[in-house]
Amino acid sequence: MRKLIMIDAATAEGAGYRALTIGYQLPREKPMLDNVLADLRRGRIKHCLVETHGSVAVWRASGACTQSGDATAKPPLTRNQGLRAGRGTVRQLRSAATKGRS
Repeated sequence: MRKLIMIDAATAEGAGYRALTIGYQLPREKPMLDNVLADLRRGRIKHCLVETHGSVAVWRASGACTQSGDATAKPPLTRNQGLRAGRGTVRQLRSAATKGRS
């Protein structure tokens, strides 16, 4: 189990983090907080815990490269760029799949 290290909101914002969740009331909501933290760790997403008004909120890194340990991470695709799925975009794959249908 990792120790929970908390910082204040001004420090987190200055470091480029933005609020992801509202505050969790510890210890009552600790299992929910643990689930969120586990998901962020699995996704290798930079995050921190911010103490606010007697609760703990989760903040994540803002900007294009939010994965920890990956300096070569590419920014996320915008809506107009389309999603890549194997070879070609989803639109191209759907078009190729429907060409043979009558």
